[in-house]
Amino acid sequence: MYSGKIQVLIADDNKDFNNILCEYLNYQDGIEVVGTAFNGVDAVDMIISKEADVVVLDIVMPQLTGIEVLEKINSIQLKKKPVFIMLSALGNDKTTQRALDIGAEYYLVKPFDMDILVNKILQIQSSNQH
Repeated sequence: MYSGKIQVLIADDNKDFNNILCEYLNYQDGIEVVGTAFNGVDAVDMIISKEADVVVLDIVMPQLTGIEVLEKINSIQLKKKPVFIMLSALGNDKTTQRALDIGAEYYLVKPFDMDILVNKILQIQSSNQH
């Protein structure tokens, strides 16, 4: 059932960061966190099962990196493909470019302002509805 809210999935292996981000996003009007994953394998499973609108995906994660998660999702036929916002503590241009080349919509380097992320999520969603 669609709640009218933007459904967001968070995938980051830092549990504290994941919890803070989850709480912050759930507090925003129009955004609902539908799941959190702490490794790449769980992230792929949740992307398939939760059908989120937006996935906030960390690059550096155990089992599968954020890049590998993107590659895996690209190879699967999904009913609804989410928009990916990549996070990384590394402002590595090669990694950034690779993420954007294979489908990430936006890239944020940690630490970042939470409001920038919220605005990006809302912006992405409104542009996808037109």
